[in-house]
Amino acid sequence: MSLIQRIDALLPQTQCGKCGHPGCKPYAEGIANGEPINKCPPGGRETISALADLLNVPVLELDISRGSAPAQIAYIREAECIGCTKCIQACPVDAIVGAAKLMHTVIIDECTGCDLCVAPCPVDCIEMRPLPAATVLPIVGGLAFSLEEQQSRAAKRNHARQRFEQRNARLQREEAQKAAERQARAQRVAQPSEVTLDPVQAALERVRAQKAATADAALKKAKIDLAMSRAQLNKSLKAFGHPPTFEQQTQLIVLQQQFEAAEHALAQLENAAPPAPAPVAAPAKDAELKRAKIQLAMRRAELKKAQASETSAEQIEALERALSEAEQALHAAEAVSEQPVPPLARVEKRAIDHQLRQLKTELAYARADVSKLERRADAPVELIDKARARLQEAERQVDAYVAP
Repeated sequence: MSLIQRIDALLPQTQCGKCGHPGCKPYAEGIANGEPINKCPPGGRETISALADLLNVPVLELDISRGSAPAQIAYIREAECIGCTKCIQACPVDAIVGAAKLMHTVIIDECTGCDLCVAPCPVDCIEMRPLPAATVLPIVGGLAFSLEEQQSRAAKRNHARQRFEQRNARLQREEAQKAAERQARAQRVAQPSEVTLDPVQAALERVRAQKAATADAALKKAKIDLAMSRAQLNKSLKAFGHPPTFEQQTQLIVLQQQFEAAEHALAQLENAAPPAPAPVAAPAKDAELKRAKIQLAMRRAELKKAQASETSAEQIEALERALSEAEQALHAAEAVSEQPVPPLARVEKRAIDHQLRQLKTELAYARADVSKLERRADAPVELIDKARARLQEAERQVDAYVAP
């Protein structure tokens, strides 16, 4: 074994980057070239002592400016995971399993505790938890480990290094395969014109192919923009209350305008593109039906808000006319669309009891405050008692309420 390999064998193989290098082996190369041996927080005193014995240099104190790294593993709160795969891409040893839009989870026996998966998570559902006491190998007599403990630690380091190297090899194979596919596509585009056409015609054919590729890329981007704006609008419609507040209504209008602009841009690109063999009328009809449904939902929300705020009769009458027009537009869109009209059954809803709703809202807030304070270990007893009293009063008012 070379000196770099022997140094690398003593490093913890977390690949965390706290030493300032992208992995343990680059840090081993740096130590071989004269870098200090105290820049590895996960290795701690054990690694510093082993490196000092190997290199015959003095034992240094750990560089605390690089933080601390206690024995830990990553944990994903699976109920909050959105399946974005960013943590899977960040894990250097493939210790996280999952798929796009599906829940992820950590393989505890493979996690090295590097915490590289925490920062990329967009919903902050990953936390680092300390390893159970039974899994942390003890330090006997300072740094004097038994032979069995040394072998166990070395085996764990070797296993983590193998997973890291296997992941890098897999990524290189995938990148090479993608590059080969891109090259093959480019050759398929260029080959017919170069074989069957003269140089001028071949050049014109290549220009046409480039223009077609650019148009395809623009069309793909327009479809992505439309899908994202539609998803944002639908998400806001589900998340906002009924009726929505004024700020929420304003945001809905902006999102609706963005959706219509994206739809218009996609329609222009599709009209400019050469005709496709398959008909494209059905997606346009479906989009018109979705737009009509969104408009109807917005008109209903506006009318409910106006009725709840005691708006003037003229404005309510105008909103009712707008609602009727939206219903007619929806019926027309359903008639044109090829989608089957769902069977509808009219259900008479009870009038909303605003006083009961307010009491139940207060009860929900009181229950949430009590639960939050009880989970806190440092919560003052006075605050907990006060929150419980508020919860009891809210429950009493809900139980004692009699509808008019």
